[in-house]
Amino acid sequence: MRKYQILILFSILLFLTDCVKKKADSGVPDNILTLLLVNSILNSNSGPCATVESIQTSSIGSWSPNGNVFQYSSIYPVTLNQGSPMVQVILENPEFIPGGLFPFWYLDRNQFNTGFLNKDTATYIGYNTHTSMLPYAKDTSYATDPAVSILNTGEFSQNLGVDFNFENPSGAKATFINSCRKLDIDESNFQTSDAFSFMSGLNHFWSSEKTLDVNLIFVNGSLGQAYPIQTEQAIDVAMNRWRENFSKSSVRINLNVSVISAELDGYDMLFDLSTENGYPGSLGGLFQTTSFIGKPNALNVFIVKSELQYGGVLGVSGGIPGPATLLGTKQSGIAVFVDAHRLFTNSGDLLTFDEQMLLGETLSHEAGHFLGLWHVTEATGDNGSIANKDPLRDTPTCHISNDFNFNGVMDLNECLGGGGSDSGGKNMMFWSGAVGFTQGDITAEQGWILRLNPLVY
Repeated sequence: MRKYQILILFSILLFLTDCVKKKADSGVPDNILTLLLVNSILNSNSGPCATVESIQTSSIGSWSPNGNVFQYSSIYPVTLNQGSPMVQVILENPEFIPGGLFPFWYLDRNQFNTGFLNKDTATYIGYNTHTSMLPYAKDTSYATDPAVSILNTGEFSQNLGVDFNFENPSGAKATFINSCRKLDIDESNFQTSDAFSFMSGLNHFWSSEKTLDVNLIFVNGSLGQAYPIQTEQAIDVAMNRWRENFSKSSVRINLNVSVISAELDGYDMLFDLSTENGYPGSLGGLFQTTSFIGKPNALNVFIVKSELQYGGVLGVSGGIPGPATLLGTKQSGIAVFVDAHRLFTNSGDLLTFDEQMLLGETLSHEAGHFLGLWHVTEATGDNGSIANKDPLRDTPTCHISNDFNFNGVMDLNECLGGGGSDSGGKNMMFWSGAVGFTQGDITAEQGWILRLNPLVY
């Protein structure tokens, strides 16, 4: 989520206080989990290549990582290698049985004491729905706590695993989304380095160009149209800005865009930007009830008139990452809010050039979230914790010592230095934006994560 000049603090629902799970036994059988569905999308020549597997979880024990009792499942095998370079996990509670939920990853699925937290779980535990993924970085020791090393670009996979933890496990579901696009040679051999300047990782060049299908959905309702002209050409300045960002040599992803208009009463103005519930007027409800207009092989982008929960939010992603190829979940898309981008115009008018440029920055940023990128530095600044920065080595961060006005917020102008710990403000994934200020820096490791996403082909 990114907001113009106003800080939004993410809801941190539950904190883990213990990184190593204590269980009564290990090596539990994998067949405890019942396979419900295996669906393969194997059209790598003309679109994304992914496999989707949904399972109904079964509890085999309990533990209290933060004082709350969670039921855990058996350990399920995970494969990462050149032919399966990324895996996403989506956890969901039934609507009528709410509660906290999170995955717990294992370096060796036969040894429960090798469990570790990924970036998402180390930051917060989900409630009703949650997404996670491996890898979060090329050097995964920067993505986990405690630090581990995961070799995901070789011919063979390590003995990885994951189990599922629910406060209320009845009816809970877990879905695996595996990319099955084989890595290019330079993607497989890619090496990272620490960021010592704001220029770190910006000049990398990938040998091949990839494609991302984008489905623009203009959301209309009782409050009128989201935008007066609902074509790609009507927002071409914004779309060209997004294309420019993703076409950089460190990314090289082409956008293939389609457009649709939809009458969605109750969703043309959102009152709740959480993905915890699916009721009308909520972000989760918008994503959950629109599978009939979404495209499973595309990034579905909802262009909405406005949001009222905070005021001024430019856009929001359903998840980090969002569930690739999966429609009908509370996290299946990104939303951008047209009226939040208005600086000079009135609601219902066409956006000016500067307003569209800001919209283009928002589209790039939220797409980055959906494809797996976190903020390079959160609003409170980098204090060494993985909760306050992204897990990538080559992205510059902004240390809390740069808070020169002592307001507790890392303002954009405080993060424009030349080093690796006082910059990041020009990066596409900086936490805030400003009118007339372009933020198109994307490092090689950020590009590597974007290119690995199951939606990219």
